[in-house]
Amino acid sequence: MKKLKYLFAIIVAFSMLLIAKPVHAVDTDPEIKATNYNLLVHLDTKKNQLQESATITIQNNTAKPITQVMVRNIASGVLTYDQKHYKGNKNKTTTIKQITANQQKLAYEFKGDESNILVDLPTSLAPGASTQINVEVQTDVPWRKDRFGYQAIAGGKIYNLSFCFPYLSDYRNGKWNYHPYNDEGENRNLAVSDYQAEIYAPKSYKVVTSGESHTKDGKTTVVAKDVRDFAIVASNKFKVSSTKVNGIKINNYYYAGKSAKIYNQLAKQTAVDSIKLFTKKYGPYPYSELDLTESPFSSDTGGMEYSGLVMIAQDTFARKKAASKEDYDSVIEDVSHEVAHQWFFNTVGNDEYTEPWLDEGMAEFSEDIIFDLSPINKIPKKYDETDTAYNGGKSFYSLLRYLVGEKKFDQAMIDYYHTYYLKQATGKDFIAIIKKHDNSKAVNDLIKRYISPKYLQ
Repeated sequence: MKKLKYLFAIIVAFSMLLIAKPVHAVDTDPEIKATNYNLLVHLDTKKNQLQESATITIQNNTAKPITQVMVRNIASGVLTYDQKHYKGNKNKTTTIKQITANQQKLAYEFKGDESNILVDLPTSLAPGASTQINVEVQTDVPWRKDRFGYQAIAGGKIYNLSFCFPYLSDYRNGKWNYHPYNDEGENRNLAVSDYQAEIYAPKSYKVVTSGESHTKDGKTTVVAKDVRDFAIVASNKFKVSSTKVNGIKINNYYYAGKSAKIYNQLAKQTAVDSIKLFTKKYGPYPYSELDLTESPFSSDTGGMEYSGLVMIAQDTFARKKAASKEDYDSVIEDVSHEVAHQWFFNTVGNDEYTEPWLDEGMAEFSEDIIFDLSPINKIPKKYDETDTAYNGGKSFYSLLRYLVGEKKFDQAMIDYYHTYYLKQATGKDFIAIIKKHDNSKAVNDLIKRYISPKYLQ
């Protein structure tokens, strides 16, 4: 996500500097993993409601039999927040209708809050074995300009549908990982999985998703391989324009408006340039398509990233009034930032709740330093410890690049990207790669100034 204001909640979640907790290097895959999701989704645009059925294939990679799994329904956390802060969403709810295996109802309980569902398996799952469970959910879609919500636009409606599909929690180091929902930041910690989906919406709606999709007569069929997080955007007023770069199809979904033509050209060209540049600097883009959706958010947010899909938080261009130079600058910043997330978070994953500097800091660095080509050429005497996840992370990477040297830094980033391609890394993993390429005193001093010594143990 591109945040235009750096809020306290993100600062609290950020694990750099002395507030950091030790995070050990992770196994690249979780010990209990969802290898496949099969989704059936019905969008009711009259009731503003989702009917969802998620069949999750679960593999036990631990050395012991397991009898329970943790399913997450983040929509509960989102709607609980919305009920308190948005009057129009007071009655919005999400309800688990049933959880089954082979049509047998399974017992479950909530842990902490209703976002976290501990499910009893019908029989013990042996090491190396797989099983399937089905989770049926009914979820209201809130009226909100955000990554999960619907709103009026261009004489029609748009539905941003993310953070609203059930998924298996991450199981590492002998425990389930379920962070509390934080509306200002993010709390995803997902392994890469394959998705198949059938989505039903009114025929007048264009439906955009992670992965490759095909729509006919109101039914959208989706195949999405190696996806870290799945999202849907649907609107009955979308226009679409496509181009290609490096064999990758870029689809830009946007709205009619006085400046729409220029917005479309600028958004697509920024995506093309970003893919070319980040491929050269980091490694290949992992998917065959990239979808951009013009998705108005609140004023302090620039967009949101998902595998193969990015929401770009613009609505100025859908109006009759001409856009300003600042609006065009914002498009370039937001598109380059969200496309950078295709490399960092979606391909090389991390726990964005505990270590947002690994994805947000790297996306900010990629946007400002790599894409804008504005290198830092001297080390500042003082460090700003407030804008941590974005500005703090960007400063750290910028200074690191200066000390290591551009050529060696590029080699280290390619190494990091290929080592953790479609896997998950921690800050300790990243630092180990950097030290492999440059273990000088200057680099170690910089690391110590930015990261708590406890964090490096």
